[in-house]
Amino acid sequence: MSRRARLLVALAVLGAVLVFLAWPRTPPLPKGLAGNLVYVSDKSGMDTLYARALPGGTDRRLTVTGEPVREPSLSPDGTKAAFSMAGRIGVATLDGDVRILTLGIERRDAQPSWRPDGKALVVVSRDRNATNGELHLLELETPDGQVARTPLTQSRGLDHQSPVFSPRGDYVVCVREDNLFRVSLTDGRATRLTGGFRRYRAPRFLPGGRLIALWSQEKQYGLDRMDADGKNRETLDQGTAFYRTIVPSPDGRFFAATFVFDLQFHLSETLKVRKTEEIRLLDEKGKAIGPFLGSWSHSSHSPDWGP
Repeated sequence: MSRRARLLVALAVLGAVLVFLAWPRTPPLPKGLAGNLVYVSDKSGMDTLYARALPGGTDRRLTVTGEPVREPSLSPDGTKAAFSMAGRIGVATLDGDVRILTLGIERRDAQPSWRPDGKALVVVSRDRNATNGELHLLELETPDGQVARTPLTQSRGLDHQSPVFSPRGDYVVCVREDNLFRVSLTDGRATRLTGGFRRYRAPRFLPGGRLIALWSQEKQYGLDRMDADGKNRETLDQGTAFYRTIVPSPDGRFFAATFVFDLQFHLSETLKVRKTEEIRLLDEKGKAIGPFLGSWSHSSHSPDWGP
């Protein structure tokens, strides 16, 4: 064997060793995981809705559509998932039956979230030519079987994002101007819950009624927990890893989060064929336990976790 050939073989062996060392290992799942996880993945070639029963269930494909599916929200009883698709809102049962609720013609709807009784959704709705999103209530169980729409906000240019119902269903928490706001369902009055330099996203209620939300500030990213009125705020975790969405487990002991990137150098990230999102499992303090769902060849993201 020539010197050149030996060098090429040595480089190939070295490369294989580096890939082996950098390849992310999926640690054993901790005890106590339960419930149903719904999420979006493009492993079929397009963003599609999937469900998995925890801890050891197999993936079930819930939607077969010609357009990407986004933003799943699992119903309070864990039997169906709402989703958005090109300005429309749909609901898929975990058995795979799909119902389209809004048509996306006069208004474009997104980011559905269930009311605790499972009979209504709050969505972010936009006029066809508008850039700002308002909050609308979609009543699903009406006498004529049609979806009834009620505007909750009319803010004249303020954009609303990521709405979520309170545990009792009497108000909605959302993101507006990078801060958390509470919107009353009786009069539409908005009360600011956070302030300062942190830019908040993805609020969620914990089983005990407190709020969590992700935040960004310059090159730091973190997770805050607070009372439902925004008081007694504490930072659970912060660092260089950016998570786009987060959801607590039904018992509040874990989180499932959409991991996007980490500003710290990781060899495994540089070896990826393409940039992909993955779902990571975090402990109750927001510390990463390890990969939950992910692959170097496809993205998995936007989990919701329920019974």
